[in-house]
Amino acid sequence: MRTVAVGLPAAVLGGTVSQVSPAQARSGTESITAEGYGQQACAPDSGKIVQWGPANAPAVPAAGLSGVTAISTGACANLYNLMLKDGKVTTWGNFNLNDPNQQRLSRVPVAATRDVTAIATAGAYSFALRDGGVIVWGGTHDTQLSLPEATKSGVTAIAGANGGSSYGLFLKDGGVIQWRGYVDVPDEAKEGIVAISARQHALALREDGRVITWGPDLPANLQVPAEAQSGVTAISAGAGFSLALKDGAVLAWGNNEYGQVEVPYEAQSDVVAISAGNLASMALTASGQIVTWAYDFYGQLDIPAEANCGASAISCGYVCMVLL
Repeated sequence: MRTVAVGLPAAVLGGTVSQVSPAQARSGTESITAEGYGQQACAPDSGKIVQWGPANAPAVPAAGLSGVTAISTGACANLYNLMLKDGKVTTWGNFNLNDPNQQRLSRVPVAATRDVTAIATAGAYSFALRDGGVIVWGGTHDTQLSLPEATKSGVTAIAGANGGSSYGLFLKDGGVIQWRGYVDVPDEAKEGIVAISARQHALALREDGRVITWGPDLPANLQVPAEAQSGVTAISAGAGFSLALKDGAVLAWGNNEYGQVEVPYEAQSDVVAISAGNLASMALTASGQIVTWAYDFYGQLDIPAEANCGASAISCGYVCMVLL
């Protein structure tokens, strides 16, 4: 496992690699500070997307350089992503437009070009939330895009499963509605839920701070540990592992082949947001520090200095990105 943490003052763009202490060297941790990168001014709250990861990741389109209010990274080989700006959804990726299925995924429907309030990638599908109703596109044919009647109004949150499964979770009146999932939603996730997240397995957070999980052939290491049975305030499902936020510290459990659940000390206090990716994880601290750890084959740990210019949102799949 390799861990990288980057932290800069809100008014500084850039940083240098500091000396690594013996303790850090043993844990494979690096810290990057603001010293030596110059004194370029940051522009927090600008709505700019900063992304990093695979060398073949498509560049952020011009619309993503300001005014964006939400982001969602996909976890597919085409590296597609979604952004929300002025209520309009935009998608970008390495789409093979000779493939009818990728054509469908690349075309944002008219209904998702205004008044949208939330977005979510879901492998072969994309979701948007507008006026409490869920919009879906992608798939292989239109008959796959029939959503439950209950999702047409009153929905307050959406989540998409990337990776080996493509399905959706929707939150309505405190209960989880699932679309195209392989395992039924458990009774305890049908009321009192305040947050949802999905990958091959699903996560739900109850109002009492307890995490619930379900999915096909759920391995023992994905069962919710005792420390995530109360006091949790945020959740994120990764590829075979889970993250939760409790008292400002990241909890992690599940597959640890690449160190996904070995939470570095920089993510053990003052964390305000989490995102579990394919094989890497990401956290944002109250001071604006971005922390990533685990798998670095695609450059997920090579955090650009600008990513620490006052991030307001984070998202990690194959590509990692922040919203300034």
